[in-house]
Amino acid sequence: MLSVTTLFPSDPPVDDEDDVDDEHAVDPRQARLQEMLRARLPRLIFTPAILAAILVVFVAMAATSGAVSFSSQTLYRWGAQFGPAIARGQWWRLLTAMWLHTNLLHIALNSLFLWRFGGYVERLLGPVVFLIVYLLAGVIASAVSLQFQASNGLSVGASGALFGLVGILLMVAMTSRGSGVLGDMLAELRPNLISVVVVNLMLGFMVQGIDNAAHIGGLAGGLALGWLVGRHSLETIPSPRVTLIPIVLTAGLATAAVVSLGWRQDILTELGRVAEHINKAEDAFRSSWADVEAGRQQAADVAADVERTVFPFIRDAQGRADEILRVATARAADAPRDSDARVAHGEAPAGVRTALTLASAWKVCLAEYAAAWQLRVAGLREHDARRVAEGDERAEAAIREMSRALAGR
Repeated sequence: MLSVTTLFPSDPPVDDEDDVDDEHAVDPRQARLQEMLRARLPRLIFTPAILAAILVVFVAMAATSGAVSFSSQTLYRWGAQFGPAIARGQWWRLLTAMWLHTNLLHIALNSLFLWRFGGYVERLLGPVVFLIVYLLAGVIASAVSLQFQASNGLSVGASGALFGLVGILLMVAMTSRGSGVLGDMLAELRPNLISVVVVNLMLGFMVQGIDNAAHIGGLAGGLALGWLVGRHSLETIPSPRVTLIPIVLTAGLATAAVVSLGWRQDILTELGRVAEHINKAEDAFRSSWADVEAGRQQAADVAADVERTVFPFIRDAQGRADEILRVATARAADAPRDSDARVAHGEAPAGVRTALTLASAWKVCLAEYAAAWQLRVAGLREHDARRVAEGDERAEAAIREMSRALAGR
């Protein structure tokens, strides 16, 4: 999620409107800069197209889910970044996550940020190159985020790609001095762009739930893309051919990010497998409970169905969690030791410690989740809606606690 800081005093969004009320007069530098950029590209193409796309996706998600603040299950189904799923081969989530947003505030801030900065970059690089670097910045942001969020719930949003646009613009501004009037005007933006970056990164560190790793990855990727693609953009709009090397480098980075999951593969794969079952079980139960409340289905039949399908799945997952924990414990026991049979440097390697933490947290989460279903079944058999609701709350709490535990890995 991004907040917006203006580039110039009284800086309106970059658009194709020339008339501005005197009360909100545009700074002369800003007006001149917009005029020069419009001379390069009179009409924006992909900035409004991308904005329209993320809005359409949001509306579609709202229409199908019946809400405007989306659950983790909904985000997952629509392609959120989720380490276990990516570890199982769903690499496309590195790309699709940038088109999803969690709620109205999230999409509103990112849309405003895109409209404010996208026009600058599209007019500097041209529509095709702009679209390519936007997507590349988003993938880079996701790849960096994956190293920190691999098992820590879901990550969505366009902000990584948007930080990439700021990075590109900042790099052009840093290398444009002496490149004519347009270059000098862009160079004046450097302090303001830096303030935009600093303010938003500080917010990312202070506000819980913001994926600052994606922001930093997007910014770094944008700076690199700005150097590779945008350095000479003031001389002429770059050809799409200049994006070939960035495409190859980004593909290599994304590949390395997934491969580097390394030792986490087993548990991440298991987490992804179980997450899919949990999503299906939760959706099925919500539908069945609605039928019970409407008198279309008997509560006892739903309880029996849960005992026949959900309980065996949970027992199987708990058995797998026990095995994963056993393996992680064995790895800790096999860690290099000194002459006194103590683990070298006083502790097992970081990777082994993390595996043990993940496995332990996962086992606790499954135990809580199993208890939640016991409450639901008891509520169904006793025709006690309060106990069913208590089971719902406990199930959500179990999943949240798992995310919190993994965040401290």
